[in-house]
Amino acid sequence: MPVTAIEEAKQRVIEAGIKLMETGLIARTWGNVSHRIEGGRFVITPSGRDYRSLTPEDIVTVQISDCSYSGNIKPSSEKGVHAEVYKRFPNAYFVIHTHQEYASVISACNVNAVPINGGLLAGQVLCGAYALPSTKKLQRNVAKALSLTSNKAIIMKNHGAVCYGANDTEAFEAALELDNACRQYIDDTYKSLTGEQEADAAALSRFALGLSYSSPAPASRMLYHSRRTEDGFLMFDDSGSELLARYDELDAAMPEEAWVYQQIYRTHKQINHIHWSGIPEITVFSQTGQPLRPLLDDFAQLIGTSARNTALSPSEVSAALKSSSAVLIRGMGALCCGASYDDALAVGMVLEKNGKAHIGAKLLGQVKPIHYLESLLMRLVYLKKYSKQAAVTS
Repeated sequence: MPVTAIEEAKQRVIEAGIKLMETGLIARTWGNVSHRIEGGRFVITPSGRDYRSLTPEDIVTVQISDCSYSGNIKPSSEKGVHAEVYKRFPNAYFVIHTHQEYASVISACNVNAVPINGGLLAGQVLCGAYALPSTKKLQRNVAKALSLTSNKAIIMKNHGAVCYGANDTEAFEAALELDNACRQYIDDTYKSLTGEQEADAAALSRFALGLSYSSPAPASRMLYHSRRTEDGFLMFDDSGSELLARYDELDAAMPEEAWVYQQIYRTHKQINHIHWSGIPEITVFSQTGQPLRPLLDDFAQLIGTSARNTALSPSEVSAALKSSSAVLIRGMGALCCGASYDDALAVGMVLEKNGKAHIGAKLLGQVKPIHYLESLLMRLVYLKKYSKQAAVTS
């Protein structure tokens, strides 16, 4: 390879990381990208960094044989997963590990493989056994799944997917095909069980969760998003409507959530932004009154060991946020909180994906959350390590 090929490979990795975010295949820093280069090596994204902040100097060169590297920048903690692909498939030159939505949903279900009728992934995509992220056990489980297939993708239980190709275009094609196939699998299962012609998200959710059609419908009112201001907070919706509130100056004309937001900002100094999630799956799930527990490891990391389900009450919501970054509001959706706007959006993306995973797992017969102690461990590691790395910019 020419000398400039390494720099070109690093630039392709950076561009692919940004593309992953833009296409919604990952949230925040979850997921990683690598490119095979000469000398039995690959270049890979660093651990826990925002893809938008990366330069070629931040991309790490790793040996395929033993995952060794030099320098002060740590490569992705899932470098071993990438190495397993390169060891087994000589024609693989680009690997992306994603936490994409519907492959993640399937990863939480009682399914060992997803059948795919045509395209790049024709055949079936296997599911590798679960292990804690960034561990040797996870690497071994991925290696075992790869040994049983020649397909260009595998699903990692309760985690996400690994997709590869001869170049970045083919790897992205594999990832997108996989997510479409996983969504189709869920929709087809629902239609087969019910005889329905369409897989409406709200109807599918109600069916999977055992909510009868005579049950009260979820509240239709959309809650406001919010951000902290110097002497109060701003509430706003997706249409651009805004309401400015000052502490101790709320009146009866304010929407009910204003008192909830006031309590959140007063009690939780680390919260500066609140994002309301009202997608059908979360709104319907909130009707159950049940907490949402981690079926996916990024939920455990970013949100905690559960998101409680409460009334729209200042005291109840504030208490629920002591050990979590999200709380379900009964019949109304969920509030997703963060120190920044991007943090709150990321919490919302992960919460929504985990809610869909619960519904998918219920539809397919078994909901099995990640063990509490494993969830707690991942949460603590995230708070001490990755949340700080994600804030680093070049």
